[in-house]
Amino acid sequence: MRVLITGVTGFAGHHLAAYCAQQGCEVHGLVRPGRESAAPNGVTAHGAPLDEPDAVGAVLRSVRPERVFHLAGVSSVGQSFAQPLQTWRANAAGTVGVLEALRAAAPEARTVVVTSGEVYGLVPRDELPVGPETPLRPASPYGASKAAADLAAAQYRRSDGLPVVRVRAFNQIGPGHDARFVLPNVARQIAHAERDGKAEVTIRVGNVETRRDFSDVRDIARAYWLAAEHGDPDRVYLACSGRSHAVRELVERLVAMARLAATVESDPDLRREGEQPDLFGTHAQLSADTGWQPEIPLDVSLRDTLDDWRARVAREE
Repeated sequence: MRVLITGVTGFAGHHLAAYCAQQGCEVHGLVRPGRESAAPNGVTAHGAPLDEPDAVGAVLRSVRPERVFHLAGVSSVGQSFAQPLQTWRANAAGTVGVLEALRAAAPEARTVVVTSGEVYGLVPRDELPVGPETPLRPASPYGASKAAADLAAAQYRRSDGLPVVRVRAFNQIGPGHDARFVLPNVARQIAHAERDGKAEVTIRVGNVETRRDFSDVRDIARAYWLAAEHGDPDRVYLACSGRSHAVRELVERLVAMARLAATVESDPDLRREGEQPDLFGTHAQLSADTGWQPEIPLDVSLRDTLDDWRARVAREE
């Protein structure tokens, strides 16, 4: 089977490419022109701007994929406030570009469009866990642009009959995550301090009192695959653990894995006002339709994240 992954150079893209290869697939990636060399080993990369349907369509006609996974886009809530136009172009216009290319060049390809739990935005506590029918109240350019991408996928399903499955993915952790996000950032700080031979380190973080729904990225990659194979294009699926954890709790678990003494300090400059205090979803529909369940314990995800950063930091020497 031939698969095409947009965003294949990203965190989840790397893991999804590896999972597809394990299933015996011929894996292709759609990347920004000039980024072909950044694709994972074993992936055939094709350069095309997402928001240019003709260019994307040319790739689709060349590859003739049976499955398409659309993961590409701006992935940071914080970055979206600093660069709202770039975020909207990548997440909303980029998704429409891919959908328009699919309509013209590969209308039968089973496609998974990945959005985010951030589409729910500000949710009253009595509405948790969120589900497919929970109203979308995005509170950031990232969340709003992902909500627009979600609606675009639904529209192309209704108007053009494209077999597009929507998956709203919640927070992911695991090896390969970059330091813009809190847990890999903590792991990076620990790894640097260990490499430098320090006896102790102060870990600087933002708001650790929020609660979020965390899953291992490898479990989420498997969810995308199963959604493509067994998902109903007329339904919405949530890829999540089904429970929330305080960010402080996970930071403390990481700190407990350090090979030196570590304390945690909240830096006001890293805090973002107006954050949703708690957010978690239900994967009941995904499990019912595909059989997916999260399998990898959080402590394994955290240890693998820390070990990955130890290896990265060692390579810097």
